[in-house]
Amino acid sequence: MTSSIRTGACLLLDVLTDLGVDYLFGHTGGAVIPIHVELNKRLRRGASVPKFILCRQEGGAGHAAEGYARVSGRVGVALATSGPGATNLATPIADAYKDSLPTLFITGQVPSGAIGTDAFQEVDTVGFTRPISKHNYLVKDVRDLEWVLREAHALALHGRPGPVVVDICKDVQLATVEAQNPPRTRHREVIPFDAVRAAAILDALASASRPVVKAGGGVIHSGAARALAAFAERFDVPVTTTFNALGTLPFETPYNLGMPGMHGTIPANYALRDADLILTLGGRFDDRVAVRGFATDKCIAHVDIDPSEIDKMIATDLSLVAGLDDFLEFALASGRTARHPDWLAQVGEWREQMPKPYGVSDYIKPQAVVERLSELTQGDATLVTGVGQHQMWAAQYYRFQRPRQWVSSGGLGTMGFGLPAAIGAWFADPTRPVVLIDGDGSFQMNLQELGTVVANRIPLKMFVLNNSFLGMVRQWEDMMDGGHHYETCLARVADCDADCTELDQTCRRQIPNLTGLKHVYPGLATLRIKDPAELREQLAAALAEPGPMLVDVWIDKAENVIPMVRPGHTLAQMIEA
Repeated sequence: MTSSIRTGACLLLDVLTDLGVDYLFGHTGGAVIPIHVELNKRLRRGASVPKFILCRQEGGAGHAAEGYARVSGRVGVALATSGPGATNLATPIADAYKDSLPTLFITGQVPSGAIGTDAFQEVDTVGFTRPISKHNYLVKDVRDLEWVLREAHALALHGRPGPVVVDICKDVQLATVEAQNPPRTRHREVIPFDAVRAAAILDALASASRPVVKAGGGVIHSGAARALAAFAERFDVPVTTTFNALGTLPFETPYNLGMPGMHGTIPANYALRDADLILTLGGRFDDRVAVRGFATDKCIAHVDIDPSEIDKMIATDLSLVAGLDDFLEFALASGRTARHPDWLAQVGEWREQMPKPYGVSDYIKPQAVVERLSELTQGDATLVTGVGQHQMWAAQYYRFQRPRQWVSSGGLGTMGFGLPAAIGAWFADPTRPVVLIDGDGSFQMNLQELGTVVANRIPLKMFVLNNSFLGMVRQWEDMMDGGHHYETCLARVADCDADCTELDQTCRRQIPNLTGLKHVYPGLATLRIKDPAELREQLAAALAEPGPMLVDVWIDKAENVIPMVRPGHTLAQMIEA
C-alpha cells in the first residue's frame, strides 16, 4: 500500500495490485475518470500497476476478460464507465455466468447523491446484472471499498467460478480513505465431503455394464484433468468431454470420445445413447446435450460443486455435492477398479468415426481448414472461435491436447465473442500461438477490436471461414424451414431479388472486403485463400507471419455441420450425413 491517506481510486488500484491483477481490459468514461487519472499518475512515476488494455468497445473488453480467465484460470478484470459503458458489459457478464468464468466487472456509477435522479449516464447496474452475475455490489461509501473488492475477487474464483460486478460511485473514487469498515459476516455453511455417497457412485460405476463419464467444464476449473485421465483408466470408462471441457483429455486418448450433444461426435452420442450409467462430473445437463429421452432407462449420477445443479434438469439416482478434485482424489485412493472390455471394444469401433470423414468438392471444405491448422500447430495452439458453424467444425476437427486451450462461448452462444476473447487469451499466455477461427458473420460483430490488436502488436492469426451467410441459421432454414433464407445472406444488397433463396456458390460479394482491412488497420497483414489445392501451403504461410494476420478463407457455402440432433429429437435420431 502506498500511504495511509488515499482516495478511493488509489485504494482500488492498490487492492488490485495486491491481488495480483496484471491486466485491466476496458474503456474510459466520465464515471471512471478518477481511476484512469490515478493509473496515469502511477505510470508516470513508474509504480507497479495493472496494465490497462484499451479496447474499442466495452463489450469487447468484457469478452477479452473472459478469454484471459479461460486461458489463465485467474480472474479476468474489465473496467467500464456508468450507463452505456455498464450496459455494454451485459453480454459478457451473462456469457461468463453461463460458462462459469472467474471474472470481475468494475463499473463506475454517478455520485451517490445523484442515484435515482435519472442523472446523466445513470443506470441501475446492480439491478440489471443481478440475474446474470454470481454476485454484485454497489459501493456508496469509500469505507466499504476494500473489503468489497477483496470479497468480489475471491467470490469470482472460488467454488463454482463466475462473474462478480462491483459498481463504484464516482464520489467514492474521489473520497479520502480515513477508515475501513469490516467485511460483512457470511453464513453459508460448507458442505462436508460425503464419503458414503461418493462410494455409492463408484460402486455403481464398477457394476455397470456400459458406463460413460460426461465431463464438464468443472473438471478444468478444478484443475482435475490429470486426475480424470487416471480415473478413466482405473475404472475402464469412456469419457465424453462437453463443449466447455474440450482439451480435458488429449485427442488421442483411447477413453476420449469427444464432444456430445446436438453437433457432438458419433462415438460420444452413441455411447450416451447406449449407456446404462451416465456419470456427470462438473457439468450441467443443458438442452443441447440432454436431449429428449436422454435419461430413459439409465442410471444418472452427478457430482458437482454447485448444489443448485443437482436435479435441476435431470433427476439423478446418485449425487454428490463436492469439488471434482476432492471426488477424484477419493476415487483414486479408494483402491477400487473396474473393467468393461466388451463396452470399450464397441466404443473403440465408434471412435474410428472421430472426427467424421467429409467429402471433397471444387470449394474449400471448412473441416479441412481446421484439420490443416491442427496439423500445422501440432494441436497445441490456443484455439479461439466466434459462434456459428465454424465453431462446431473447430470443436469437431481440432485435435486438442491440453486444458485451457479452447476458448469459445458455450452456454450463451455469443456471436462476436471470438476476436476480443482472442486478445485476452494472448495476454494470458503469449508463449503459445493464438489462433482465431471465426465466421464472416460473427467476426463482423466486434470487428472494431482489430484496432486493439494492431495497437498492442498482438500476433493473432485470424482465419475467417467465409461463406457469405449466417451459416448456422441458413442450415436450420434449409433443414427445418423449407429453405427460406430470410436475411441470412451476408452478400445481400438493396437491389437483390427480395425473394432470392438460392445458394449460389458464385455469389461472393464481399461486405466488407476483409483483405482490404490492411489499409484500415496499419500493421495488419491479410490474405485470401480460394483454391483447395493451395490451402495447406497458404495456411502455413499465414501462421509464419510475425505479426497479426487476417486470412479470408472462401469455403463451400453449402456445407452443413454434421452430425446433428435436431431440436425435439433423440440421440437415436442423429443425422449422420
